[in-house]
Amino acid sequence: MSCDDNEVDCAEVLDRVYVFFDHELDDRTITYDEIKAHLDACEPCLSKYDIERVIREMLARSCGCEHAPDELRMKIRARIQEVRVQITRTP
Repeated sequence: MSCDDNEVDCAEVLDRVYVFFDHELDDRTITYDEIKAHLDACEPCLSKYDIERVIREMLARSCGCEHAPDELRMKIRARIQEVRVQITRTP
């Protein structure tokens, strides 16, 4: 997927949206400002971003101030990445 923004690929933005949410972006491949600019300009990505944001806010309200241990967060992120890779490779 891509929009009119030739600088940043939609798939790359959506792949990095979770670390973008958490302000844990390493800026090696795409910067926070590039993702923000892309989301502001790309309606499909913005819609996906908004869905993810609403889900995260709902979970935060439901779970209160409890935080997952770092090890669990890393395992979950790794599994999400594995599923994304599987989805992109499936025709």
